[in-house]
Amino acid sequence: MRPLVAALLLAISCGGAARLTPGIDCGTTDERLGSYDSTARDCVWNAYTKGEAVHWALRAYTIEGDPIVYTLAFDPRYELVVTRDTTADRFAGAANQRVSTYRCRTMTKSPQGQDISRYGFLMTNCTGDGTTASVP
Repeated sequence: MRPLVAALLLAISCGGAARLTPGIDCGTTDERLGSYDSTARDCVWNAYTKGEAVHWALRAYTIEGDPIVYTLAFDPRYELVVTRDTTADRFAGAANQRVSTYRCRTMTKSPQGQDISRYGFLMTNCTGDGTTASVP
């Protein structure tokens, strides 16, 4: 197997596909209900719009307090990669407790609720576990 293909497969199986490319690390955010990390989102958006490789991890929580873990990574040579890990969501059905991976071509800002100063990301033109993906 070619070394690059082997490295990609290993990275994907470990949940870190975009960490293969050095880039901007926007850190890891832990957001309880009502909290919001604008610095990390701005970091991701600024890197993406400049065409720079970037990685961000977000741990959001359900209303019951269960973690939903997202990773968002962009490598301009490849694509956007989003993973969503819902395995710890005790109230999700068994079929929904899984890790989903999306490989997408475009990302836009997506307003959160009525507060236009807060945003998440919407990825479109995706393959993998769906044609769209979102990161709150």
